[in-house]
Amino acid sequence: MTNKTTKNISFKRLLTSCGITVVVLVAAMVVAVGVYAGMQAFSRPPAIPTHVEIRDPMDNRISNINSSDNNTISVNTNEDTPPQILAVMERKPLFFTFLLFALDSGNNADVIIVGAYDTTTEEAFAISIPRDTLIETNRRLRKPVAAYAVGRLGGGGHEGGVAMLKSDMQTLFGFTPDFYVNINYEAFIKMIDAVDGVEINVPFHMRYDDPTDNLRINIPSGTQTLNGQQALHFARFRNANPGFMAITDYQRIENQQKIIRALLNELMTPRTITRVPEFIRIYGEHVNTNLTYREKLWFGTQFVGAENMAVSMYTLPMAYTRREGWYEVPDRAEVLELVNRTVNPFVQEITAEMVRILQ
Repeated sequence: MTNKTTKNISFKRLLTSCGITVVVLVAAMVVAVGVYAGMQAFSRPPAIPTHVEIRDPMDNRISNINSSDNNTISVNTNEDTPPQILAVMERKPLFFTFLLFALDSGNNADVIIVGAYDTTTEEAFAISIPRDTLIETNRRLRKPVAAYAVGRLGGGGHEGGVAMLKSDMQTLFGFTPDFYVNINYEAFIKMIDAVDGVEINVPFHMRYDDPTDNLRINIPSGTQTLNGQQALHFARFRNANPGFMAITDYQRIENQQKIIRALLNELMTPRTITRVPEFIRIYGEHVNTNLTYREKLWFGTQFVGAENMAVSMYTLPMAYTRREGWYEVPDRAEVLELVNRTVNPFVQEITAEMVRILQ
């Protein structure tokens, strides 16, 4: 009799405990949904120009027509006569382009991605740019990894660095990305931790120690859930200590894309709605961007819990490696085909005259 009574009491306590847990979870969901609904009401999609003038990519001169002040691109020229306009391109409605990049401690662009989001089809595209890609500028050949440092240290500060990196992307893609998102390592770590890590199959034991950069990577092989710090190490890994495997820059890009895809898969699940306030805090504290607060909220409401969104990732196609200076030379025809199929924000196709890609 005593045992039965004890069991009933224990069961009631368990039921009560579960009931409290359910109430707490429901309350959290209500708060999160309320925040989410408030975000949707307050947020708004960015205003983009309806048409864009495309000029000589060597001069990097692009002017927006019918654009707001926030979207106008200043055109600087030392010539008395401006270059001939190649085309006036019509923008796709609610189609947005992005430059995403991460910097190392030396102001080098360690990760460079040009992306696009089509809200009408719920499709997102991302094209990774290898660090050694050949970029032809007005003065010399350059790699995009150095573009931010050149612009920043040349007297332009952060905005000058962003402008230089955008300019390099314009020579490759035929358009200047609408927005930039500069993510630091701390934001990356915290976003991964906020979704309780990401599951990744590590192909081999990654080990690398660099005291000068305060970098110590030690990730065993196998499928496992990586926390934020481990995910960052997985994404950054390229070199290795003697006796361990190293990888190419292309394999490194593949690893970065694996992490991004795994994070997006987590963000696009319904359970992430409860973590919207945390994502907002992380984004606000650790991400540098030209998106306004309302625009950030609007894009956040598009991505979080968007289970039907299709995300496609690519790497900029290359034709060959130029040994002198070790440049990766893009394949112009393949680049144009990929750009027009994915991130092109215009109704018309981008043509070879609109890019600056040496062959």
